[in-house]
Amino acid sequence: MKKSMFLVGGALVASTILSGCATQNTSQGAYAPDVKVEKKYEAVIQKQDNVVTGEATVNCLFGIFTWGVNNFADDAFVMQQSSNSFSLSINPADVAKRGATYNACANAKSDMLLGAKYVVDTNDFFVFKTIKCTATGFPGVLQDVK
Repeated sequence: MKKSMFLVGGALVASTILSGCATQNTSQGAYAPDVKVEKKYEAVIQKQDNVVTGEATVNCLFGIFTWGVNNFADDAFVMQQSSNSFSLSINPADVAKRGATYNACANAKSDMLLGAKYVVDTNDFFVFKTIKCTATGFPGVLQDVK
């Protein structure tokens, strides 16, 4: 009896050790085609004749932490970087530009800044940096979308 229990137990242990697990994952949707959606609308923008100016100042510590601008112009001009102000890849000068654009649009009660010009003044102290940006341009108001 002892011998048969030993053989059964040994066979069970041997089968557990010698049997392996195999998984196979087949995905039919592994290919992701590029999908391009074209804009089918056109914005009708009314340009105002007066020139408007906005300013923003950004402080940057160690090139990582930025503060000083609370409001941003989201789609006033095209940026390549993230809109997150607490990011390692964001350029503090871009944060200052977005803040100055927002302030210029808020001063003129407009939707965007057309023909914008930016003057960026940077004071760099190796560890701490102050960036002051002045945005100047023509206010644009979105009238309609066709």
